[in-house]
Amino acid sequence: MEIAKNINVFFTYCNFKTIYFNFHYLSFTDALHFPIFLSRNTKLKSVKGKIKITSRLIPGMIKIGTNEIGLYDKRHNRPVWENMGTVIFHGIAWFKYGTKIIIGETGTLEFGDNFRLSSGSSIICYKSIIFGYNCRISWDTQFIDTDFHKVFDSNRNQINPDKAINIGNDCWIGNHCLIQKGTHLRNMIVVASNSMVNSDCPNSNIILGGSPARVLRTSVTWDD
Repeated sequence: MEIAKNINVFFTYCNFKTIYFNFHYLSFTDALHFPIFLSRNTKLKSVKGKIKITSRLIPGMIKIGTNEIGLYDKRHNRPVWENMGTVIFHGIAWFKYGTKIIIGETGTLEFGDNFRLSSGSSIICYKSIIFGYNCRISWDTQFIDTDFHKVFDSNRNQINPDKAINIGNDCWIGNHCLIQKGTHLRNMIVVASNSMVNSDCPNSNIILGGSPARVLRTSVTWDD
């Protein structure tokens, strides 16, 4: 039954974009495993960058636009992929309908094993964004490590450089959150819905909330 299920899933997502994506980014031998599945309506804005997979290759271990939630209509919420930098996967990663992944030429985006990004959420990486393992990102949340436009002081010194984002293991980010440049979260952290985080948080096992976010509760854990 499990073999039949896997065959059915493979043929469901064995479309032109899935085939092209795997053989474009991976070596011929690795691409034959088809570790990446794409939905047919995925918008490929740029595939100039690189992808690295460090774990054992499993068919469909990385899914882009292949899962949905009830809040979103998959027909009108296309996933977007724009990669001019480097993306590193350390295991399973799922990106639901309507997610947007944008990596600039100098950007490095890294995903730990068992990563989930829900519909409507976006990741914009021009420097460095790193997620630990077992991270869950709810819908309509944004990660951005750049301001796009440079701001200078009177001496023409830039005062708003890009800053890395580092998210630890077992972090759960609620819906409609904004995770800005300079954010550093440790392990086992919950970020409440509608929060904005833009700084280094030195503690683990906490709930953050607010804009800007502050510690709401300590000594907590969460489970799938």
